[in-house]
Amino acid sequence: MARTFEEYFEHTNADYPVGVYYVDLKRMFMERVRTQWHEAMEIDLLRSGRAVFSIGDEEFTAETGTAVWINQNRLHAIRPADGEDCQILSILFSPLWLFEKPESFLAVKYCQPLTSEDSMPYMVLDRSEAYGRRALECIDAILTANLDKAYGYELQSKSMFCGLWLQLLEKGAHPGGVSVHSLTDEQRVKDAMTYIHSNYSKALTLEDIAASINVSKSECCRAFKRSTGGSPFEYLLTQRILEAARRMQRGDRSAATIQKLAAAAGFGNPSYFNRVFRKYTGYTPTQYREIIKKSHRDALSPYGISLARL
Repeated sequence: MARTFEEYFEHTNADYPVGVYYVDLKRMFMERVRTQWHEAMEIDLLRSGRAVFSIGDEEFTAETGTAVWINQNRLHAIRPADGEDCQILSILFSPLWLFEKPESFLAVKYCQPLTSEDSMPYMVLDRSEAYGRRALECIDAILTANLDKAYGYELQSKSMFCGLWLQLLEKGAHPGGVSVHSLTDEQRVKDAMTYIHSNYSKALTLEDIAASINVSKSECCRAFKRSTGGSPFEYLLTQRILEAARRMQRGDRSAATIQKLAAAAGFGNPSYFNRVFRKYTGYTPTQYREIIKKSHRDALSPYGISLARL
């Protein structure tokens, strides 16, 4: 589901729209960053292990020491490569914070080349090219400043973000990064996901999901496959499992019994709910409830642990 700056930057403020998060993929819910998109730009620095990034209709593996820049409003998901441990430091920020007014001379000249609809959806930054080395130096400096929080770190960060932006422009300020076909697929999938988020507790069919975006069932499945690698029904099931976990974590009344929880999450049959929950999480709902009691972290966070909490 699309997320606003307010959701991502809950630990900062509107004048400093920068969030820094620690992501341990093996400890994330379902051991992955689930498919999502948001208004923020995202930079993921791999501190250890390898990760598989799915961005739009492309998939690739990133190695330790590299960083992946993900453009705003791009569908993306991350999972550990070959099930190995993988830790990431993730930076999310608003590009308009650097340029303030979208119509200003600086925004038109330097912001729009990276934020236009047909700009590059992502870049992998490594040390094999000069722009990558300089970008990684800026990323390291931004992380250090936001961890140390010395007096004036916000001003230092803005300066370093401007330096990073120049490195991104050197590589990515070229139109034609995304095909019209891919953009159409992605928008359809986003709209379908939004519909699923609002209606997951109902007895949805593939026909309902396809009708919500005005396409045939087969075209709906093809769009999901091209953009996420999965199917609409798989996404619906994972959304229902996520909602069930959220209800248990909140201590919601609907989670008082497995039967009530199954019904609230959109499962008509508690036995089927148990099987699906275990398939996607590795635990039964009862086992997961016990894990919640012992956990001090929000494993359901869509973006990791805010470093503001550490």
